[in-house]
Amino acid sequence: MNRHAILDGLHVTLPELLLAGTILVVILADLTRLKRAAGLLAILGLALAAVEAFRLLHHPPEAVFARAYAVDGVATFFKLTFLGAACLVGILSIPSIRGWSSGKGEFFALLLSCTFGMLLMSSANDLLLMYLALEFVSITSYIMAGLLRKNRKSAEASLKYIIYGAAASGFMIYGMTFLYGLTGTLNVADVGSRLAQLGPNVPPTLTLITSVLIMAGFGYKIAAVPFHMWCPDVYEGAPTPVTAFFSVGPKAAGFAMLLRFVMNIYPSEGGPFEWKLVVALLAVLTMAVGNFGAIHQQNLKRLLAYSSIAHAGYLLIAFNALGDGGGREAVSALLAYLFIYVVMNLGAFLVVLVLEEKYGVETVDGCRGIGWRAPGLGALMTIFMVSLTGLPPTAGYTGKFLLFSAVVQHGLGPQRQLGIALVVIAVIFSVISLFYYMRIVAAMYLGKVRDSDPTTPVPAGGIYGGLLWLMGAGTLALGLWWTPLETMAVQAAKSILK
Repeated sequence: MNRHAILDGLHVTLPELLLAGTILVVILADLTRLKRAAGLLAILGLALAAVEAFRLLHHPPEAVFARAYAVDGVATFFKLTFLGAACLVGILSIPSIRGWSSGKGEFFALLLSCTFGMLLMSSANDLLLMYLALEFVSITSYIMAGLLRKNRKSAEASLKYIIYGAAASGFMIYGMTFLYGLTGTLNVADVGSRLAQLGPNVPPTLTLITSVLIMAGFGYKIAAVPFHMWCPDVYEGAPTPVTAFFSVGPKAAGFAMLLRFVMNIYPSEGGPFEWKLVVALLAVLTMAVGNFGAIHQQNLKRLLAYSSIAHAGYLLIAFNALGDGGGREAVSALLAYLFIYVVMNLGAFLVVLVLEEKYGVETVDGCRGIGWRAPGLGALMTIFMVSLTGLPPTAGYTGKFLLFSAVVQHGLGPQRQLGIALVVIAVIFSVISLFYYMRIVAAMYLGKVRDSDPTTPVPAGGIYGGLLWLMGAGTLALGLWWTPLETMAVQAAKSILK
């Protein structure tokens, strides 16, 4: 790759360049008297990067840096989602980390670094770049999980995250070596075309083993069964702002990279083995473990961790509709669902953060009477729980409606029957999820308050209050009027680079 090819690609990587520059500025600010401004500088950098990403939303799709980096509507949509989520987490973190004895500046530098890696994951069009981007996000995540060094749970969360991540990473790179050995190229589009040319010369068993090994890396990042075991412990042990970020950012980045990988590597129909059946089985197991695992949880963060696993299962069923005749609809539905998930899940975690800091509440049982002591907080948590369940008139219903419609309407014969079966199973699990989500609401409004429970209301004002009402309003607005989001997702899906 010559110097001119590198320079020609820089014009579409302005969001990444801005974020890289902001990381350096935040690190330097933390080392000087501007330490207190690190958070504001980080948020400003994220906002500027989001503005540049928005300008690229209608940019013609192209692959730069020797076709290793794809810039298209899907990548840009994901980047806007990542930057928005990171900006919200950065804002809610400013008051939350004031009590930390150390690591305040490092937190914002790591938040920016992790987001930078997520931007790379959304555009990675090369096996090596995919692996390096995923590792970059993983390593920064390990550090963020263990930022509270004197907290035993935080240290334990970081250690478990590292162990599971290292194992998944090893499986993934081993699987990628098989693909490189078979095709002689690292570009995912070329890998897919050369595998198609090899056709029957590729043993189905080898393709299956390779796919399972690679899926270990993707599955670990999106917390899909059986690569989910780190998720509840890490969510519980990590600082709450970090957990909120983990629940939406790296998960969405994992889906962004998995989507590009699947659409390029695997044919829509046929092939050496039925990969859609494998993904369908993975989706059902993920929904089952996530929903049944959440039922008996008392800790709010662990409950939302299992909820996050369940939502990964819902998102996986969209892959059944990828291919000719329905791929774009499935991609747009996946984009819209992930955007909605970011809004409603961050809102739920912000309520948990307020309950933890203002009331000292970390469990479902501890929420007794919150609905009466803090009516606004109780009403907002109810909105987020109803939305996570997928009931109207909230954004969660919109997301599931778009996703399930795309799956049901795609394909003919056995493929359509599989899609309908997956949607029916997902609806059944959504009904089951109503039980554990409503446990929190029931505790807030129907739980009997003990004499030892504090009765003085502590309103969530300031930054927390503003963000909560903003996300609550967004959750309701997207449930009543989702046309702009759907239109943007459809336009992004049309320009995906293959």
